[in-house]
Amino acid sequence: MSTPLISFDRTTAEDAPFRWYHVRDTFAPADADGLRETFPRDGFRMVTHTGMDKSYTMYHRPLHSVGDGEADVAGLAEPWRRFVAEVTGPAYRTAVAELTGLPVEGAPVEVNLWRYGPKCWLDPHVDKPEKLVTHVLYFNHAWPAGRGGDLLLLGSSSGDDVVRRVTPVANTGVLLVRGGNSWHAVERVSGGADGPERLSAQVIFHRA
Repeated sequence: MSTPLISFDRTTAEDAPFRWYHVRDTFAPADADGLRETFPRDGFRMVTHTGMDKSYTMYHRPLHSVGDGEADVAGLAEPWRRFVAEVTGPAYRTAVAELTGLPVEGAPVEVNLWRYGPKCWLDPHVDKPEKLVTHVLYFNHAWPAGRGGDLLLLGSSSGDDVVRRVTPVANTGVLLVRGGNSWHAVERVSGGADGPERLSAQVIFHRA
């Protein structure tokens, strides 16, 4: 039996401002380095929206869609092919189910990559009701202080009501359990065109 790529051994369960999990040392060091060094740069498109529900601007690349069950791994380096295979496989589902107590074993799964360049952001929002839990994984080697880009966990719909901040540094991540009060946002990334990009992957389990 192969060793799982993703580990939840160093995970802290949190209940403020809503139920979420802070994951550290997600990957073995060599795997973390391989994923960071081969993080895809092509296949992304800018997505932007302004509306009453939320506003955002960021760059998106889908790796696995809910509807067709097919993984879009064309052009991916081997570490990322392994990543997609793992997060769409049964062992990872079982681990998430055991950690959260949520019925994800038969849940449709979606996998995406996100790049937040300077001036990208995501407004305060609660995830759509069809989502059960979202695992966000970070791939920046380091993230400079004062450049925005933090995940903001909020006590209300106000972007100023920050209860917790999570800095997007490599080999960490969060699982966000969807609820009526699970308000969160991504702080606007600051800096010029040569500033750092916030790199992340997202695995979403949907209600069947």
